[in-house]
This record gives sequence, structure tokens and C-alpha cells, in this order.
Amino acid sequence: MGTFEIARTLPADPEATFRVLGDLAAYGQFQPLTRISPSPGPIGPGWSFVAHTGIGPLSITDRMVVTQWDPGEHFTIVKIGPVLDGGAEVHLTPEGDGTRVVWREEIVPRPGWIGRRTALLTDPPMRWFLGRSLDQMAARVGER
Repeated sequence: MGTFEIARTLPADPEATFRVLGDLAAYGQFQPLTRISPSPGPIGPGWSFVAHTGIGPLSITDRMVVTQWDPGEHFTIVKIGPVLDGGAEVHLTPEGDGTRVVWREEIVPRPGWIGRRTALLTDPPMRWFLGRSLDQMAARVGER
């Protein structure tokens, strides 16, 4: 797997958009077969969560920590687990009556040299998976 970027314009202002995209504890609602175990307290730099994706013993545990948190504008998450490396950068900018979201994701199975060699095969389904999740978040933004 490697690095890819997805951009969408969502139908709300940056603050409303950030309330949905920045609700990291709710990501299991948008990603199939995923449940989130959040750390307590408010989300901000140093806050962490674990995503468990899969079924039973066929699950991947993805540990992540927030490294940057600028509500309404930007956040960064870094993967710190034993299986996956990489992270996500999410930028929001006003665009007309909505918000332009640019989501850049890097997902690299450890050891990294193996994961980077498989990027041509794994990035297209991961881009689809993330795009689907972002589209579901966009629908939630439109409901609020």
C-alpha cells in the first residue's frame, strides 16, 4: 500500500464539516467491519484510538494518535501500531457554500519495504474504501 489523496466538496461550512470528519470515535459507522476503541477525553494532539477491522481472528488492529488538531481547518493522524505504518492528513477549506476536503492517506503494512512494493495492487481498493467512507461522512454533514 502507499499514499493516495481524495478530494471532495461537502455541502456545509468548515466547522460543520469538521464536526463530522473530526469525530474520530465514530469512524466505525463509516468503515465496514470496523469498530473503534477511543481513549478518554477530548480529541486533540496526543489523543489516540484503535480501529479493529475484520472478523474475529481475521482482524487488523490499527493504533493511531492525533498529532495535529486545528478544528475547522486541519488534522493529522499517525499510525503507531505493529501492523500498519503511515497516517492521514485532512485539510478543509471554504469553497462556495461548502467545504473542500482533501484527505491524504498513507497506509503501509510493516515492514515498510514489503508494503510499498504492493502499492500498485492495494492502493486502488484502499482509495475506493476511503472514498466510500468519505462519501458517507459527506451525507452525514448534509443531514446536520
